[in-house]
Amino acid sequence: MYLSLAVFTLGSISTAYAAIARGNATTPVRLRDLVKRAGTVRGPVLNTDFPDPGLLLPNGQTPWYAYSTSSSHGSVPYATSNDFGTWTLGGDALPNPGSWVSSSNRGIWAPDVRQIGSSYVMYYTAFSAANNNHCIGAATSSTPQGPFTPQAQPIVCNAGAGGVIDASGFEAPGGQLYLVWKVDGNSIGQPTPIFIQPLASNGFTLQGSPTQLITNDPVDGGLVEAPSLVYWQGWYYLFFSSNSYNTLNYDVSYAVATSATGPYTKVQAPNAPLLTSGKCSTAGPGGATVINVLDQYVNAVFHSDINGQTAAGGRSMWQVSSLTLSNGVATIAC
Repeated sequence: MYLSLAVFTLGSISTAYAAIARGNATTPVRLRDLVKRAGTVRGPVLNTDFPDPGLLLPNGQTPWYAYSTSSSHGSVPYATSNDFGTWTLGGDALPNPGSWVSSSNRGIWAPDVRQIGSSYVMYYTAFSAANNNHCIGAATSSTPQGPFTPQAQPIVCNAGAGGVIDASGFEAPGGQLYLVWKVDGNSIGQPTPIFIQPLASNGFTLQGSPTQLITNDPVDGGLVEAPSLVYWQGWYYLFFSSNSYNTLNYDVSYAVATSATGPYTKVQAPNAPLLTSGKCSTAGPGGATVINVLDQYVNAVFHSDINGQTAAGGRSMWQVSSLTLSNGVATIAC
């Protein structure tokens, strides 16, 4: 951490350090012109099975909300935090995933909740009763804790390519809404491209045509998935995971572009992957959600294997406070 003593007084330095220590949404600060620092990784902050966490800060004010893939805690369990540090499990945000979901497999994957006006839209993945492939659904609620009401039909399906999974929302500068998702090609031995497509103002009606952002290369271990798109100071950062989720090779990496629809370039070593097993004491880190909070700072959540070896023992939630994004490079610190 570096400060220019020629410019700042000791009082301003103390204020900056205090703001970093708080790291919450009730006192948003703009520190990037004061302090050069890397986002701080902390975890497990929710030491129970809470994989593929989504992240939301309603109206830019606490409490924070995190949402999880189905587990013993519910169809879409959620947790809350007033300080982005201590998390408490709540209830089930999506007890009814919809009539289109297979009755024999009701599991929900990788929920992502976005605030759109005064409403909340949840994107989630489930098995379709119509084709027994993963499809992406949308559900709405007037409150972040739900219960969310599902749309009658899924909003994206692609059975011929192996299904679709890992949807996340994104609002570009200027207000255009997008949906980002992965084609689940690895389920049939095919590539796993990640696509983006514009959404209507309601947040769940697709418009226009999808655009491919990236796909898996040999270095990705057979797949790329769990996309999360964030904008910061002229750059679009597409975070994603690669390799098998059930191994210690699972990771968090990213690609960058200067337009929401690309073209994107995967960032290479030494700047990527951002998180790999062993870094900051994580094991199989992945499934990250990264959000820009009112152009003030960027926070993230992700999961890590509880048993330190595989996903079989469950995956706990970890977090990154004030992730540093600068000129197309993301930086973290332990």
